[in-house]
Amino acid sequence: MNLASIRAVFTCALLACTLAGAQAPKNVSPAGGVNPTNIPTSTGGAALSGKFVLDDGTAPPDRVRVELVCNSMPRPQGFSDDKGNFTIQLGISNLDPLSDLTYGTPNSRAAGGAGSITAPSDMDTLPKDLTGCELRGALPGFRSGVTPLTAHRRLDSSDVGTIVLHRLSNVQGLTVSATTTMAPEAARKSYEKGLDALKKHNPDDAAKEFRKAVDAYPSYAAAWYQLGRVNEAKSRWKDAADAYRKSIAADGKYLYPYERLYLVTAHDELWPEVRDVTAKTIALDPVDYPNAYYFSALANLNLNDMDAGEKSAREAVRLSLATNPRAGYVLGVILARKGNLPEALQLIRGYLQAVPNSVEVDMVKQQVVALEKMTTGK
Repeated sequence: MNLASIRAVFTCALLACTLAGAQAPKNVSPAGGVNPTNIPTSTGGAALSGKFVLDDGTAPPDRVRVELVCNSMPRPQGFSDDKGNFTIQLGISNLDPLSDLTYGTPNSRAAGGAGSITAPSDMDTLPKDLTGCELRGALPGFRSGVTPLTAHRRLDSSDVGTIVLHRLSNVQGLTVSATTTMAPEAARKSYEKGLDALKKHNPDDAAKEFRKAVDAYPSYAAAWYQLGRVNEAKSRWKDAADAYRKSIAADGKYLYPYERLYLVTAHDELWPEVRDVTAKTIALDPVDYPNAYYFSALANLNLNDMDAGEKSAREAVRLSLATNPRAGYVLGVILARKGNLPEALQLIRGYLQAVPNSVEVDMVKQQVVALEKMTTGK
Protein backbone atom coordinates (compact mmCIF):
# COMPACT_ATOMS: atom_id res chain seq x y z
CA MET A 1 0.00 0.00 0.00
CA ASN A 2 1.48 3.37 -1.01
CA LEU A 3 1.16 6.75 0.70
CA ALA A 4 -1.56 7.87 -1.71
CA SER A 5 -3.64 4.86 -0.67
CA ILE A 6 -3.11 5.65 3.01
CA ARG A 7 -4.28 9.21 2.42
CA ALA A 8 -7.34 7.93 0.59
CA VAL A 9 -8.24 5.65 3.50
CA PHE A 10 -8.11 8.50 5.98
CA THR A 11 -9.86 11.01 3.74
CA CYS A 12 -12.72 8.57 3.33
CA ALA A 13 -12.82 7.90 7.06
CA LEU A 14 -13.09 11.56 7.93
CA LEU A 15 -15.25 13.01 5.22
CA ALA A 16 -17.50 10.41 3.67
CA CYS A 17 -17.47 7.09 5.49
CA THR A 18 -19.03 7.96 8.85
CA LEU A 19 -22.62 7.16 9.71
CA ALA A 20 -24.52 10.41 10.20
CA GLY A 21 -26.12 10.72 13.58
CA ALA A 22 -24.21 7.83 15.06
CA GLN A 23 -24.04 7.57 18.82
CA ALA A 24 -21.06 9.35 20.31
CA PRO A 25 -18.06 7.25 21.30
CA LYS A 26 -17.91 6.62 25.02
CA ASN A 27 -15.88 9.06 27.15
CA VAL A 28 -15.43 11.58 24.35
CA SER A 29 -16.53 15.16 25.00
CA PRO A 30 -14.87 17.36 22.40
CA ALA A 31 -17.21 20.24 22.97
CA GLY A 32 -15.73 21.13 26.30
CA GLY A 33 -15.09 24.54 27.73
CA VAL A 34 -17.24 26.93 29.68
CA ASN A 35 -20.32 25.80 31.59
CA PRO A 36 -19.95 22.01 31.16
CA THR A 37 -22.67 20.75 33.48
CA ASN A 38 -25.36 18.17 32.81
CA ILE A 39 -23.04 15.19 33.23
CA PRO A 40 -24.78 12.26 34.97
CA THR A 41 -22.81 10.96 37.92
CA SER A 42 -23.48 8.75 40.89
CA THR A 43 -25.99 10.03 43.43
CA GLY A 44 -26.01 10.39 47.15
CA GLY A 45 -22.63 12.06 47.64
CA ALA A 46 -21.64 14.36 50.47
CA ALA A 47 -22.94 17.93 50.57
CA LEU A 48 -20.18 20.54 50.51
CA SER A 49 -20.19 24.30 50.76
CA GLY A 50 -17.59 27.01 50.51
CA LYS A 51 -16.68 30.26 48.83
CA PHE A 52 -14.59 31.48 45.91
CA VAL A 53 -12.70 34.76 46.16
CA LEU A 54 -10.11 36.52 44.04
CA ASP A 55 -6.60 36.89 45.40
CA ASP A 56 -7.40 40.47 46.42
CA GLY A 57 -10.32 39.26 48.55
CA THR A 58 -13.09 40.46 46.24
CA ALA A 59 -15.87 38.38 44.73
CA PRO A 60 -15.31 36.76 41.29
CA PRO A 61 -16.65 38.73 38.30
CA ASP A 62 -18.99 35.91 37.31
CA ARG A 63 -20.42 32.68 38.67
CA VAL A 64 -17.74 30.04 39.15
CA ARG A 65 -18.21 26.44 38.07
CA VAL A 66 -17.50 24.00 40.92
CA GLU A 67 -15.49 20.99 39.76
CA LEU A 68 -14.77 17.74 41.56
CA VAL A 69 -11.53 16.29 40.19
CA CYS A 70 -10.83 12.63 40.89
CA ASN A 71 -7.76 10.99 39.36
CA SER A 72 -7.37 13.93 36.96
CA MET A 73 -10.95 13.62 35.65
CA PRO A 74 -13.05 16.77 36.23
CA ARG A 75 -16.72 16.38 37.12
CA PRO A 76 -18.79 19.59 37.07
CA GLN A 77 -20.99 19.82 40.16
CA GLY A 78 -22.74 23.16 39.88
CA PHE A 79 -22.09 26.88 40.18
CA SER A 80 -21.47 29.48 42.83
CA ASP A 81 -23.83 32.40 43.28
CA ASP A 82 -22.89 35.90 42.15
CA LYS A 83 -21.02 36.48 45.43
CA GLY A 84 -18.87 33.36 45.07
CA ASN A 85 -20.71 31.19 47.63
CA PHE A 86 -21.57 27.61 46.69
CA THR A 87 -23.37 24.58 48.09
CA ILE A 88 -23.24 21.34 46.13
CA GLN A 89 -24.04 17.67 46.62
CA LEU A 90 -21.31 15.51 45.11
CA GLY A 91 -22.51 13.34 42.28
CA ILE A 92 -25.75 15.23 41.77
CA SER A 93 -25.86 16.99 38.43
CA ASN A 94 -28.20 19.50 36.87
CA LEU A 95 -29.99 17.73 34.03
CA ASP A 96 -31.62 20.87 32.65
CA PRO A 97 -30.03 21.56 29.25
CA LEU A 98 -31.10 25.19 29.28
CA SER A 99 -29.86 26.38 32.64
CA ASP A 100 -26.37 25.18 31.76
CA LEU A 101 -25.52 23.66 28.40
CA THR A 102 -23.39 20.56 28.27
CA TYR A 103 -19.89 20.00 26.96
CA GLY A 104 -21.50 18.91 23.72
CA THR A 105 -25.23 18.43 23.46
CA PRO A 106 -26.28 15.47 21.32
CA ASN A 107 -26.92 16.69 17.80
CA SER A 108 -29.19 15.39 15.08
CA ARG A 109 -26.23 14.45 12.90
CA ALA A 110 -22.52 14.04 13.31
CA ALA A 111 -20.12 16.65 12.04
CA GLY A 112 -17.94 14.64 9.72
CA GLY A 113 -16.50 11.62 11.48
CA ALA A 114 -13.76 12.78 13.81
CA GLY A 115 -15.56 16.05 14.17
CA SER A 116 -18.70 14.65 15.75
CA ILE A 117 -19.98 16.97 18.44
CA THR A 118 -20.69 14.44 21.10
CA ALA A 119 -22.41 14.25 24.43
CA PRO A 120 -20.39 13.20 27.45
CA SER A 121 -20.98 9.71 28.69
CA ASP A 122 -21.95 8.81 32.23
CA MET A 123 -19.08 9.34 34.60
CA ASP A 124 -17.80 6.47 36.68
CA THR A 125 -18.91 6.14 40.28
CA LEU A 126 -17.22 8.50 42.70
CA PRO A 127 -14.69 6.87 45.07
CA LYS A 128 -16.48 6.20 48.36
CA ASP A 129 -13.78 7.86 50.46
CA LEU A 130 -12.94 10.46 47.75
CA THR A 131 -9.40 9.12 47.52
CA GLY A 132 -7.48 11.12 44.95
CA CYS A 133 -10.20 13.77 44.73
CA GLU A 134 -10.10 17.53 45.14
CA LEU A 135 -12.44 20.46 44.73
CA ARG A 136 -11.65 23.48 42.57
CA GLY A 137 -13.27 26.31 40.67
CA ALA A 138 -13.35 26.95 36.94
CA LEU A 139 -13.70 30.45 35.51
CA PRO A 140 -12.07 31.52 32.23
CA GLY A 141 -9.14 33.82 32.84
CA PHE A 142 -8.42 32.50 36.33
CA ARG A 143 -6.43 29.68 37.92
CA SER A 144 -8.09 28.07 40.92
CA GLY A 145 -6.63 26.87 44.16
CA VAL A 146 -7.67 23.35 45.19
CA THR A 147 -9.09 21.75 48.32
CA PRO A 148 -8.08 18.06 48.81
CA LEU A 149 -11.01 15.78 49.69
CA THR A 150 -9.20 12.47 50.27
CA ALA A 151 -10.76 10.68 53.28
CA HIS A 152 -13.51 13.30 53.61
CA ARG A 153 -16.31 11.63 55.59
CA ARG A 154 -20.02 12.24 55.50
CA LEU A 155 -19.95 13.36 59.14
CA ASP A 156 -17.12 15.84 58.53
CA SER A 157 -17.95 19.53 58.30
CA SER A 158 -19.55 20.38 54.97
CA ASP A 159 -17.68 23.70 54.85
CA VAL A 160 -14.51 23.33 52.77
CA GLY A 161 -13.55 26.95 53.36
CA THR A 162 -12.37 29.54 50.84
CA ILE A 163 -10.88 28.71 47.45
CA VAL A 164 -8.80 31.48 45.89
CA LEU A 165 -8.83 32.32 42.19
CA HIS A 166 -5.78 33.95 40.60
CA ARG A 167 -6.09 36.02 37.42
CA LEU A 168 -4.03 34.80 34.46
CA SER A 169 -2.00 37.49 32.75
CA ASN A 170 -2.20 35.95 29.26
CA VAL A 171 -6.00 35.93 29.02
CA GLN A 172 -7.56 38.94 27.31
CA GLY A 173 -11.15 37.68 27.08
CA LEU A 174 -13.84 38.49 29.61
CA THR A 175 -16.68 36.48 31.10
CA VAL A 176 -18.80 39.58 31.72
CA SER A 177 -19.65 41.77 28.77
CA ALA A 178 -18.98 45.49 29.08
CA THR A 179 -22.21 46.12 27.17
CA THR A 180 -24.28 44.79 30.07
CA THR A 181 -23.60 47.84 32.23
CA MET A 182 -24.64 50.13 29.37
CA ALA A 183 -27.99 48.44 28.68
CA PRO A 184 -31.05 50.66 29.20
CA GLU A 185 -33.49 49.75 31.96
CA ALA A 186 -36.12 48.23 29.66
CA ALA A 187 -33.56 45.91 28.05
CA ARG A 188 -32.14 44.88 31.44
CA LYS A 189 -35.62 44.04 32.74
CA SER A 190 -36.36 41.85 29.73
CA TYR A 191 -33.00 40.14 30.10
CA GLU A 192 -33.63 39.36 33.77
CA LYS A 193 -37.09 38.05 32.92
CA GLY A 194 -35.48 35.79 30.34
CA LEU A 195 -33.04 34.38 32.89
CA ASP A 196 -35.90 33.84 35.32
CA ALA A 197 -37.87 31.97 32.62
CA LEU A 198 -34.88 29.68 32.06
CA LYS A 199 -34.76 28.88 35.76
CA LYS A 200 -38.44 27.95 35.55
CA HIS A 201 -37.77 25.75 32.50
CA ASN A 202 -39.74 27.97 30.11
CA PRO A 203 -37.40 28.32 27.11
CA ASP A 204 -40.04 29.78 24.80
CA ASP A 205 -40.82 32.58 27.27
CA ALA A 206 -37.09 33.09 27.77
CA ALA A 207 -36.52 33.46 24.03
CA LYS A 208 -39.27 36.09 23.83
CA GLU A 209 -37.72 38.12 26.66
CA PHE A 210 -34.20 37.91 25.25
CA ARG A 211 -35.56 39.02 21.88
CA LYS A 212 -37.19 42.00 23.57
CA ALA A 213 -33.88 42.82 25.24
CA VAL A 214 -31.90 42.86 21.99
CA ASP A 215 -34.65 44.75 20.17
CA ALA A 216 -34.42 47.43 22.85
CA TYR A 217 -30.61 47.36 22.87
CA PRO A 218 -29.05 45.71 19.78
CA SER A 219 -25.57 45.79 21.35
CA TYR A 220 -26.63 43.64 24.32
CA ALA A 221 -23.99 40.89 23.96
CA ALA A 222 -25.14 38.80 26.94
CA ALA A 223 -28.76 38.80 25.72
CA TRP A 224 -27.71 37.71 22.23
CA TYR A 225 -25.65 34.92 23.82
CA GLN A 226 -28.58 33.68 25.92
CA LEU A 227 -30.87 33.82 22.89
CA GLY A 228 -28.33 31.69 21.05
CA ARG A 229 -28.27 29.16 23.88
CA VAL A 230 -32.04 28.74 23.74
CA ASN A 231 -31.97 28.32 19.97
CA GLU A 232 -29.12 25.81 20.22
CA ALA A 233 -30.95 23.76 22.84
CA LYS A 234 -33.94 23.70 20.47
CA SER A 235 -31.69 22.53 17.59
CA ARG A 236 -32.25 25.76 15.70
CA TRP A 237 -28.65 25.81 14.53
CA LYS A 238 -28.76 28.71 12.07
CA ASP A 239 -30.64 30.95 14.51
CA ALA A 240 -28.20 30.01 17.26
CA ALA A 241 -25.17 30.77 15.10
CA ASP A 242 -26.65 34.12 14.07
CA ALA A 243 -27.26 35.08 17.71
CA TYR A 244 -23.71 34.10 18.72
CA ARG A 245 -22.28 36.12 15.82
CA LYS A 246 -24.24 39.17 16.92
CA SER A 247 -23.07 38.69 20.50
CA ILE A 248 -19.46 38.66 19.32
CA ALA A 249 -20.06 41.67 17.08
CA ALA A 250 -21.45 43.58 20.07
CA ASP A 251 -18.48 42.74 22.31
CA GLY A 252 -15.44 41.12 20.76
CA LYS A 253 -13.87 40.28 24.14
CA TYR A 254 -16.90 38.50 25.59
CA LEU A 255 -15.73 34.87 25.71
CA TYR A 256 -18.82 32.71 26.03
CA PRO A 257 -20.34 33.06 22.52
CA TYR A 258 -17.08 32.10 20.81
CA GLU A 259 -17.14 28.54 22.12
CA ARG A 260 -20.77 27.99 21.22
CA LEU A 261 -20.25 29.47 17.75
CA TYR A 262 -17.41 27.14 16.81
CA LEU A 263 -19.45 24.18 18.04
CA VAL A 264 -22.56 25.15 16.10
CA THR A 265 -20.63 25.92 12.92
CA ALA A 266 -18.75 22.61 13.25
CA HIS A 267 -22.14 20.91 13.46
CA ASP A 268 -22.95 22.40 10.04
CA GLU A 269 -19.40 21.72 8.76
CA LEU A 270 -18.68 25.39 8.09
CA TRP A 271 -14.97 24.73 8.38
CA PRO A 272 -13.59 28.15 7.30
CA GLU A 273 -15.66 29.80 10.02
CA VAL A 274 -14.72 27.14 12.56
CA ARG A 275 -11.06 27.82 11.83
CA ASP A 276 -11.57 31.58 12.19
CA VAL A 277 -13.60 31.41 15.40
CA THR A 278 -11.28 28.93 17.12
CA ALA A 279 -8.29 31.12 16.26
CA LYS A 280 -10.00 34.11 17.87
CA THR A 281 -10.97 32.04 20.91
CA ILE A 282 -7.39 30.91 21.43
CA ALA A 283 -6.11 34.47 21.00
CA LEU A 284 -8.48 35.70 23.70
CA ASP A 285 -7.94 32.77 26.08
CA PRO A 286 -5.26 30.16 25.29
CA VAL A 287 -5.81 28.38 28.61
CA ASP A 288 -9.46 27.61 29.31
CA TYR A 289 -10.69 26.23 25.98
CA PRO A 290 -8.60 23.16 25.13
CA ASN A 291 -11.18 21.98 22.67
CA ALA A 292 -10.77 25.14 20.64
CA TYR A 293 -7.47 23.53 19.61
CA TYR A 294 -9.30 20.28 18.83
CA PHE A 295 -11.83 21.97 16.56
CA SER A 296 -9.11 24.11 15.01
CA ALA A 297 -7.28 20.90 14.12
CA LEU A 298 -10.44 19.40 12.71
CA ALA A 299 -11.22 22.49 10.62
CA ASN A 300 -7.71 22.64 9.20
CA LEU A 301 -7.80 18.93 8.45
CA ASN A 302 -11.02 19.32 6.50
CA LEU A 303 -9.53 22.35 4.73
CA ASN A 304 -6.45 20.27 3.85
CA ASP A 305 -4.01 22.44 5.82
CA MET A 306 -2.11 19.63 7.50
CA ASP A 307 0.65 21.76 9.03
CA ALA A 308 -1.81 24.02 10.85
CA GLY A 309 -3.92 20.99 11.74
CA GLU A 310 -0.96 19.18 13.26
CA LYS A 311 0.01 22.23 15.35
CA SER A 312 -3.49 22.55 16.81
CA ALA A 313 -3.94 18.80 17.27
CA ARG A 314 -0.69 18.48 19.22
CA GLU A 315 -1.84 21.23 21.56
CA ALA A 316 -5.23 19.54 21.96
CA VAL A 317 -3.47 16.27 22.86
CA ARG A 318 -1.21 18.05 25.33
CA LEU A 319 -4.09 19.79 27.07
CA SER A 320 -6.99 17.37 26.96
CA LEU A 321 -6.16 13.84 25.77
CA ALA A 322 -7.48 12.27 28.98
CA THR A 323 -10.91 13.86 28.62
CA ASN A 324 -11.00 13.82 24.82
CA PRO A 325 -9.25 10.71 23.40
CA ARG A 326 -10.47 11.70 19.96
CA ALA A 327 -7.87 14.47 19.93
CA GLY A 328 -5.24 11.74 19.66
CA TYR A 329 -7.16 10.10 16.86
CA VAL A 330 -7.39 13.33 14.86
CA LEU A 331 -3.66 13.93 15.32
CA GLY A 332 -3.04 10.37 14.14
CA VAL A 333 -5.12 10.95 11.02
CA ILE A 334 -3.27 14.16 10.23
CA LEU A 335 0.11 12.48 10.68
CA ALA A 336 -0.97 9.59 8.45
CA ARG A 337 -1.97 12.07 5.78
CA LYS A 338 1.46 13.72 6.13
CA GLY A 339 3.32 10.42 5.94
CA ASN A 340 4.44 10.13 9.58
CA LEU A 341 3.11 6.59 9.80
CA PRO A 342 4.80 5.19 12.96
CA GLU A 343 3.51 7.97 15.20
CA ALA A 344 0.12 7.89 13.48
CA LEU A 345 -0.14 4.17 14.16
CA GLN A 346 0.77 4.65 17.81
CA LEU A 347 -1.87 7.38 18.28
CA ILE A 348 -4.67 5.52 16.54
CA ARG A 349 -3.90 2.33 18.47
CA GLY A 350 -4.08 4.46 21.61
CA TYR A 351 -7.50 5.71 20.60
CA LEU A 352 -8.75 2.14 20.19
CA GLN A 353 -7.47 1.27 23.66
CA ALA A 354 -9.08 4.36 25.21
CA VAL A 355 -12.43 3.95 23.43
CA PRO A 356 -12.79 0.21 22.71
CA ASN A 357 -16.57 0.39 22.35
CA SER A 358 -16.65 3.19 19.80
CA VAL A 359 -19.35 2.80 17.14
CA GLU A 360 -16.62 3.40 14.57
CA VAL A 361 -14.31 0.72 15.95
CA ASP A 362 -14.39 -1.38 12.76
CA MET A 363 -13.39 1.59 10.64
CA VAL A 364 -10.55 2.50 12.98
CA LYS A 365 -9.33 -1.09 13.02
CA GLN A 366 -9.18 -0.99 9.23
CA GLN A 367 -7.06 2.13 9.47
CA VAL A 368 -4.69 0.39 11.88
CA VAL A 369 -4.34 -2.56 9.50
CA ALA A 370 -3.58 -0.18 6.63
CA LEU A 371 -0.93 1.60 8.68
CA GLU A 372 0.64 -1.67 9.81
CA LYS A 373 0.95 -2.83 6.21
CA MET A 374 2.56 0.45 5.23
CA THR A 375 5.04 0.55 8.10
CA THR A 376 6.10 -3.09 7.69
CA GLY A 377 6.16 -2.96 3.90
CA LYS A 378 3.87 -5.99 3.63
